[in-house]
Amino acid sequence: MTRYVCTFAAALLLICVPVKAQQPGGTAPLTLEQCLNLAMANQTDVVTARNNVIIAKGRSAEALAQYLPQLSIQNNAFKWGTESVLSRVTTGTALNVSQNVFDGGLREANTVRARYGVTQNEAGLIRTIQTTTYNVTRAYYDALRAKHLADVAQTTVTYNEELLRQVRAAAEQGTAAKADVLPVEAQLANARVNLITAKNNVKTSLLALQTAVGLAPKPDFDIVDVEEPPSFVIQPLEAYIKQAMAARPDVVAAKAGAGAARASLRAARINLYPRPVINAEYQKGIEGGFTTSGGQMVGGIVFDLFNGGANRAAYREAEASAANATQAEKQAMRDIPTQVEEAYLNLTSSRDRLDASDVGLKAAQVNYDAQKERYALGSGTVLDTLNAQVQLTTAQSNAVQARYDYYTAIAQLNYAIGSQGGHNVK
Repeated sequence: MTRYVCTFAAALLLICVPVKAQQPGGTAPLTLEQCLNLAMANQTDVVTARNNVIIAKGRSAEALAQYLPQLSIQNNAFKWGTESVLSRVTTGTALNVSQNVFDGGLREANTVRARYGVTQNEAGLIRTIQTTTYNVTRAYYDALRAKHLADVAQTTVTYNEELLRQVRAAAEQGTAAKADVLPVEAQLANARVNLITAKNNVKTSLLALQTAVGLAPKPDFDIVDVEEPPSFVIQPLEAYIKQAMAARPDVVAAKAGAGAARASLRAARINLYPRPVINAEYQKGIEGGFTTSGGQMVGGIVFDLFNGGANRAAYREAEASAANATQAEKQAMRDIPTQVEEAYLNLTSSRDRLDASDVGLKAAQVNYDAQKERYALGSGTVLDTLNAQVQLTTAQSNAVQARYDYYTAIAQLNYAIGSQGGHNVK
């Protein structure tokens, strides 16, 4: 419970943090941290979850109010007379105090349900913040991936344009066949098509990021790159699963939902049978026709003989809802190990691919430089140079994919274990 309270307090602090990011009307590129701050203020799911907590606390206060005396002032009109003859009409004002002493347990059941509702919605708010954090982080990395892939595509076009100039110059000098120009022209045309696609991917990924943040699309919206993350020591899978079981707020929400459903079932069951009720009331005249004071306590048995089957239907509904809530709690506990293991596998795989892509990129660059030099010296062929350039482009793309897959995998693992934020939020 202490861990949960601390987590909820941290979530509220995140919500209340002043938004330091450039406002949506500005043009300065945003960092990941600024995008997250904007999302906490603008994302509909976060705003809705925050309001749900307020609603749940209001319902809890209403339920607790049933334990307190109800104080009111009444102003009534009185008819004085005998039989059908009206002698006079007077008015009076009185102070009225009423108290629900006992209602067969309905008040207690409703209070328990409301208390569980607060816990459920507070946990739901935390998980919504975590979900929004992950979605924004993933969209941010997707946008950066698209931008760097566009840079690779632009570099590829530049490579091919330079090679085409060299081949054409060699063909004009007679040191290369004119047919050597054709494959370079074809590859340059394809590279330009790929560049168009890459630039469009940048625009669509930035739109997706703005949607995740909760902003209206703006043509000048842009972001800055992230720094290299610090060394991330991967722990054993079992440690992450244990942490998720203890920290995931959706588990708290599922347990609270099951508790609320059981309380609703209890209230519905009470209404099926005769129940004792005790009410107390005290009235003191303060003006006009009320000249006396007095009180009474009334007790009895309440039993709905016939109401069209409403109580029985409400009980069946509550029974089914309780069964669904219990099943949801069990499913949440079953899903966590799978989600954590999936995130764990993605992280370890992306880390291995990141290391391998660095090696591949260095090798491809060395090969391209060598083939380019050989062609300039007249000992290499256009085909060798084109192949080396394709290999370099592939290696560059792989390196970009691996880098941002690794960043995203870190965010995914943080989300799976219920840890908010990322290791490279700058």
